[in-house]
Amino acid sequence: MPTISLTFEPAEEVLIIHGVDAQLARNPLLAAFLRQHGATVDDQCRAMVPTGQDALSARYQAVSRLLDRLGIEVEAQGRVADALQSVEAEEARFEEFSARAFDIWHRQLDTEEFREFVAVVDRECPGRTFYRKQLLSAYHLAFAQNVCNFSVPGAGKTSIVYAAYAYLRALPDDDPRSIDRLLIVGPLSSFKAWEDEFKEIFGRKPNSRRISGATPLVDRSDHLRGISVGSRQVELTLTSYQTMANLEDDFRVFLSRGDPRIMMVLDEAHYIKSADGRQANSALRLAPLPRGRVILTGTPAPNGYEDLANLFRFLYPARNIVGFPAATLRAMSDGTMQSAVDQLRKRIQPFFTRIKKADLNLPLVSEERIEISMEPIQARIYRALERKIVPQIRAEFERPDGNVRVKARLIRLRQASVNPELLLKPLTDEGVFDTGGTGDLTVGEMDVADLIAGFSAETDLARLRVCGDIVRSVLEDQGKVLIWSYFLGNLDRLRRTFAPLAPFVEVLTGATPVAGMEGEVEAAEGTREAIIDGFHRAPGKAILIANPQAVGESISLHKACRTAIYFDRDFNAGRYIQSKDRIHRYNPEGGLPVRYIYLMSEGTVDDDIDTRLVIKEQRLTDLVDSDDIPLLTAASDEDGIDDIRAIFESYERRKTS
Repeated sequence: MPTISLTFEPAEEVLIIHGVDAQLARNPLLAAFLRQHGATVDDQCRAMVPTGQDALSARYQAVSRLLDRLGIEVEAQGRVADALQSVEAEEARFEEFSARAFDIWHRQLDTEEFREFVAVVDRECPGRTFYRKQLLSAYHLAFAQNVCNFSVPGAGKTSIVYAAYAYLRALPDDDPRSIDRLLIVGPLSSFKAWEDEFKEIFGRKPNSRRISGATPLVDRSDHLRGISVGSRQVELTLTSYQTMANLEDDFRVFLSRGDPRIMMVLDEAHYIKSADGRQANSALRLAPLPRGRVILTGTPAPNGYEDLANLFRFLYPARNIVGFPAATLRAMSDGTMQSAVDQLRKRIQPFFTRIKKADLNLPLVSEERIEISMEPIQARIYRALERKIVPQIRAEFERPDGNVRVKARLIRLRQASVNPELLLKPLTDEGVFDTGGTGDLTVGEMDVADLIAGFSAETDLARLRVCGDIVRSVLEDQGKVLIWSYFLGNLDRLRRTFAPLAPFVEVLTGATPVAGMEGEVEAAEGTREAIIDGFHRAPGKAILIANPQAVGESISLHKACRTAIYFDRDFNAGRYIQSKDRIHRYNPEGGLPVRYIYLMSEGTVDDDIDTRLVIKEQRLTDLVDSDDIPLLTAASDEDGIDDIRAIFESYERRKTS
């Protein structure tokens, strides 16, 4: 058997295959391999295969297997042998490290080191008592330092990061694990939650700095480049994904300075799941620089296993933890490669923790559905529109290009059920569609245009009166209440109607400015943070009216409120569950029962929405609590086919009754 030698040049990052003459180079298997890896063959019969040291072992094994198939023996010489030994030793260390990380979470180790960790956390975090799974998750983070936390909303992911940080900060400065700063990248709405949680846990206000597009250029540069003395004392730096991408060079300097020992946390990390997104690419380019990296998201793979790729690239830039190309991950999401799914789970298991809702001992929940009889004028409006719209939806439903028109007509049907005043305005006022050509029904096209024009919510909307009675009752009993409405057109109506009932009545929508955002008003008054803060601190009665589409992420209201009234709902189960989680979260001090009240117009699309949400919520809840990496698409009805069918079926029942 002929022999070919392999050498490695680390400076050029190239694996050299010696003795590749013209005849061997034409071999189809070898030629395909060389093309695949961008290799070249020089005039000295050497094949130059680009290879970094981190990939050397895998590339060497691939070359060895190929040459063995060709009947050629491989001999490793010089630096390649030394490099292989070094790589193999590093791989052995990483395997041992991975096994230890796996054991911490999955076997819930109770070692002397863990007890020391708990003692440090108890000492450094006087404002919080952590439950066991939070402590194990924090210990896992402190040990591995490059990990994901996939816990469900309300499980305390922010607190877990701070517990790990408290321990790592308490280590000697010369300890390679020591951390003394945090860089938090997340949505603007998350900044206040991070600062408030810091103050509550550590008993002191954080020395923090927010970096956004609204931050003056000089202040940004002084902080990120360490120019001002004050910036060097900042312990908590907060920025958004967009700002990180816009100021990538400045953040590169910040992470490379050497004096701060920084852990970089990506909050709501599904923002970087896109394979070619600008924000994702920026995060991946910065990933090698911090001393520690943390991923936080309750939905690691909302669309498929391919969403996991960037998360683990960020954690371990020099390693292929996921181990599968994008095409294979997509096939696994489609359910065609179950054996590969099992391999994927095994690969990533050491590097994430997940606390499920069943682990949280959440407060009890009660749900009340209040069926409201519409006033005669609203009933006539609704029935007339239903007779017109449902057949149109059925016709458009059969057309491949009818999806937008179906959505527009369905929204109009919902508006007739919720508040016919909404029918007077174009759907663009709800932020639903951009311009004409959508198949939207205008008032002029409706057979009941005169009835709609004569409708007054103040006198003709029974739902508004019922809601007012419930609000008064909750305010007397509990002091604070949260009202959700999916229609922007309802929010101001609710605010004006209920303003006399409490000294604090505020509205939150997507248009509410967030502190730190571009174009922010100078005064904090009127910002999302100020409104949420005011709701929490209001000494007496308080009403918060919010839009679920805009107030889903990074907002906790469970310490202020335990009753939510849904003035209306839509078919989107994910958004609905997310809104419920705003007041149903883990509370270390315990919690009183949480109450949800759903207002529904009797015999309308509201009944169909309620039926479908019950089914969808159960599917999603079962999936999320039974699977560490839940594919939400497995329990969703993204195209709404079953929702539309439910409308058809209930309409036919009403026609024949």
